[in-house]
Amino acid sequence: MSPELERIAQQISDGDLPEIWRVPNIERFSLRKNLYDYQQDALRKAARVLCLYFGQAGDALYSPSHKTLDSHLRYKMNLAHQYGFSFLERFAVEKYERPSDKKNDRQNAVFRILSEFIPVTDEKIRYEELANRMCFWMATGSGKTLVMIKLIEYLHNLKTHAAIPAHNILILAPSDHLLGQIRKTVEKFNEAGLNINLLPLRESGRPQQSVFGSSITVYYHRSDNVSDEQTAARADYRRYENDGRWYILLDEAHKGNKEDSKRQAYYAVMARQGFLFNFSATFTSPEDIATTVKKYNLEEFIKNGHGKNIYLNRAEYETFRNAEINHLQRKKIVLKSLMALAHTIRQAKNLRTLTGRTNLYHSPLMLTLVNRVNTAVENDQNDLWAFFQTLREIATGEIDEQLFREIRSDLSDEWNNPTLLFGKHQKNGGAENARTVAQMRVTDLREAVFMSRRRGALQFICSKDNKELAFQMKNADAPFALIRIGDTSKWRNHLLTGFEETRTLQETSFFDSLEDSSITILMGSRTFFESWDSNRPNVINFINIGSIEAKKFVVQSVGRGVRIEAFPGQRRRHDSLPKSDLSAAIQPHADLAWPLETLFLFATNKKAVRSVLEGLETEESAAFIPIKGFKKADRPKVNGKEMALLVPEYKEAHQGPRNQAKFAISSESLERFQAWLRATPDSVFMVRDGLSGKEIATLRESAQGSNTQYQIEKNYASLPFLQERLLSHLEKTGSTTDRVRHLDEEEDIIHFRQVRVRMNASSTLDLQQKLREVAEGAASQIEKKELARQYAADEISAEEFDRKFRGATEASFQGEIKIKHIQRHYYLPLVIATHGRADFIRHIVRERSEVLFLQKLEEWLAKNQPSWDAWMFSKVDETCDRIYLPYYDTKNNEYRRFFPDFIFWMCKGKKYQIVFVDPKGTEHTSAYRKIDGYRDLFETDCYCKKFQHRKSEVQVRLLMFNPEAYNVPSEYEHFWTDTPGEIFSFSESYKK
Repeated sequence: MSPELERIAQQISDGDLPEIWRVPNIERFSLRKNLYDYQQDALRKAARVLCLYFGQAGDALYSPSHKTLDSHLRYKMNLAHQYGFSFLERFAVEKYERPSDKKNDRQNAVFRILSEFIPVTDEKIRYEELANRMCFWMATGSGKTLVMIKLIEYLHNLKTHAAIPAHNILILAPSDHLLGQIRKTVEKFNEAGLNINLLPLRESGRPQQSVFGSSITVYYHRSDNVSDEQTAARADYRRYENDGRWYILLDEAHKGNKEDSKRQAYYAVMARQGFLFNFSATFTSPEDIATTVKKYNLEEFIKNGHGKNIYLNRAEYETFRNAEINHLQRKKIVLKSLMALAHTIRQAKNLRTLTGRTNLYHSPLMLTLVNRVNTAVENDQNDLWAFFQTLREIATGEIDEQLFREIRSDLSDEWNNPTLLFGKHQKNGGAENARTVAQMRVTDLREAVFMSRRRGALQFICSKDNKELAFQMKNADAPFALIRIGDTSKWRNHLLTGFEETRTLQETSFFDSLEDSSITILMGSRTFFESWDSNRPNVINFINIGSIEAKKFVVQSVGRGVRIEAFPGQRRRHDSLPKSDLSAAIQPHADLAWPLETLFLFATNKKAVRSVLEGLETEESAAFIPIKGFKKADRPKVNGKEMALLVPEYKEAHQGPRNQAKFAISSESLERFQAWLRATPDSVFMVRDGLSGKEIATLRESAQGSNTQYQIEKNYASLPFLQERLLSHLEKTGSTTDRVRHLDEEEDIIHFRQVRVRMNASSTLDLQQKLREVAEGAASQIEKKELARQYAADEISAEEFDRKFRGATEASFQGEIKIKHIQRHYYLPLVIATHGRADFIRHIVRERSEVLFLQKLEEWLAKNQPSWDAWMFSKVDETCDRIYLPYYDTKNNEYRRFFPDFIFWMCKGKKYQIVFVDPKGTEHTSAYRKIDGYRDLFETDCYCKKFQHRKSEVQVRLLMFNPEAYNVPSEYEHFWTDTPGEIFSFSESYKK
């Protein structure tokens, strides 16, 4: 769905507007700042829509004599009907229609709040009543606040000319930080002459009409403190709603929980006779997207050259998404991020030297962001401490050279073909940088980041307010790293006992002077950057980011990092700059500018990886919106009860599977390592390496050869590096199972709730209607007897009986997808791509092998009846579902998850079978490893294990469906089939 309001605004020319509706001095913001073209475009489009709403383009204007509700509603309907907004009512049915389900607390609460102030017709609030709204969908860092404040000036100008009602203006923002940022920006705006006077909402009493003049009174309040009760912090919206006569500017408008839904209703009530302006970097609801008047989200921001490119090694992180990252992998990621930082710093210096211009770009900086600061050293999740320990090893020269070379090689390979978010809009400049970074040495990294080529100890400086810790090498002249975390005493008392502290306290804040500072690494929690505006970040490390708000936090923090200023006053990448002497000076050295114009993202634990990927994928696909129309199918009944849907329950196992690869090492390295272990006391391992007694015992035992195999080429020059590698190998844990559990309907199979589309409003509605028709028609096929009973009892009409009885079981859409009912599928309907990739829709069946399998299944079911009392099946989507088989990947020496494309459930008497079916399996060696993983968990001597669940004996089977399979080894032949009929067989043994 596209922003419909922006489409409407684009059809109107500024020349069609009366003079007073044009934005005055649109370029000027303050004495030293002008608005960018996209910010001016946002204001122009807003002006066109306001003219449509309060008057008619080129003709009538708002008249103060129009005071009746009917007259006000007439203006709303002018926008809602003449300009194509009537469709919004259909999108917003759940929000604006009286809920039929009394248990739906959220919808009932929203409807109750709105209906108290807004007329209800036929149990529904017409969307025309709430059409006085527009959204500004603009990326973090794009200057939304400037647009907001300039919009206030425009509203004041319209009120002065009686073009709109003289209502008061209210700014709402969700935090004191954001309100503080708005206040600072207002102060800069006031330098130009017109004065905005900010007053707390409580001082308004019952707001009166504003006094016109050179001063604009604007009220403000925290949006999360608008409530239905009056307390010391909260404002009861009913006390301040003033008959709905407000112009409300809502910052960070996109929220999602129950309380925020109610607050959105409060804002609508307070602005019902004025106007509601929503500003956010992320919008997802259909009504927000449809009423967007300016879309300039992160993708647009970067595409048009206003932000840095975003580097993300997606291939590496996809591996980490479903597997825990061990200590060695975390260390590799930290080293890789530090190399990226050092390389960027060096390229900035080279660029300035070669061009002879010292004002190009910025001083590169790394942000290390944590969800919270944990000070327990023994806590495995204290990744910030692990990060700091890697810094210490580089400073003191303890970093392993062999590991350094390995990571350097990996980074060079990645940059030869870098993965860039929104990459189709960007040029690849990584190849030359790949060659340069491949030559980096530890001393180069130390000089660039730590400001000293020589190794040495670290010391720290504590700020006077005890909120900052700066770190400096003893042989360097200035600090290079800064921790900003509210209270540093725990770090000093628990973690830094072995470090030297300088005696002089820092009088001023390091952070406040960060723009001109020697600091190259900034470590801290999410709180320090909310109102921070800087071009410096080039590397972001996400650590311990895994909370509910993590995905939004990722987008916000990336927004803080993408700002770019090639040279003073030019906030664009060099290839997007107007032609000038300066841009011409950069062009011959574009390879040097590439890392400066790139934001490198890294994450060091599983939750952080998932949040980074999902957060940015959400932003990348922001134009895709959820679509409704799916429903869960009725389950078949067994002995009067719904069939249970069971899945295996896994638990962590420290004993590897039977085919786990042993640690590869040459005999020479193993002998040297064994001698080294014998010569090193346990106390040294504990103090020097922080190992526990259990880890030391495991290390000594494994080094005796029980968990190793000889490979001549696996020779280790560094014994500490060998120790770390072996420990990392031993940390790997697999899975085991001895039971099954009921399907978790809120977690296990959910992809049908996340089907998203990117189409215009009309097409979206057409598809949604077809989905519902097929779902309803398909459902009726199972319950024909019930329909007959309802008709006989006069509970439904003949027309309804006929429609439901003959209901649609298949439909096509745009020639690219089919919407189908397939017998006994978990949800209805099933959407299948028929031609091409059907790129306008996500989370459907699109792989050729899956489509072929479903076709064969339907053909088989048309001629055969499974001999089970009951059965069902479901598609599985590996990107969001939780149905999988764990296995050990011997090729890559790691535990992974195999997501078969389908799962079948069937029962007969006390016999119950779970059958996983994967229609691919063409890459046989990979398939064999997955089958081996299945065997370890669910087979004994070629017989399926039996799991007891209440009165049922449960077996788990695996089949690879591939009619073209060939040259399959005999021990794996029985796992391949070319007929769906084998899914429903009773075989308990695979012995031939």
